Amino acid sequence: MEDINLEELLNTATDYLASTGPMEWGIGGGGLLILIILLSMTGGKRRKKKQAKRIAPSLMISTFQVSPLGRDAYFKVFNQGQLARLSNVNIRGKGHIRVKNAVAGHELQTAESYRILLEATGNKKISKDFIIELTYMDQLGNVYRQDFPIGQQSAQQPKLIKFA
Repeated sequence: MEDINLEELLNTATDYLASTGPMEWGIGGGGLLILIILLSMTGGKRRKKKQAKRIAPSLMISTFQVSPLGRDAYFKVFNQGQLARLSNVNIRGKGHIRVKNAVAGHELQTAESYRILLEATGNKKISKDFIIELTYMDQLGNVYRQDFPIGQQSAQQPKLIKFA
């Protein structure tokens, strides 16, 4: 392989640049600008996601108990992370269970628990084959959704669904 002379390489590059016109410069500059914009947008999301994980609340099931008649139950959730502001509770898997107490806006401090009261409607009783889905926000306004399968007595990992 021949040694590439630095002067020849420099001459070739200057000849190429001299032969290009405004159209080539515009296309190259526009492409570079788009590349810079795309890189800056994705870098910001990664940074926000890392920050959101650092201050994320950490909710877990503390207790789930059904009354002796099976008509009422309570679900106790414990926060072992940062401040969480509850916004919504959804019961998946059972249409005959409703939430008795207001949850939206309740702040769950670190090392604090909150009891959600449930009630069966109609003639059916409450069993442990459903999922409680909690939606909550952290201190910065990031929104999380977390599932609590009652039959497993464990919490699934929260999903970050909206950045602040």
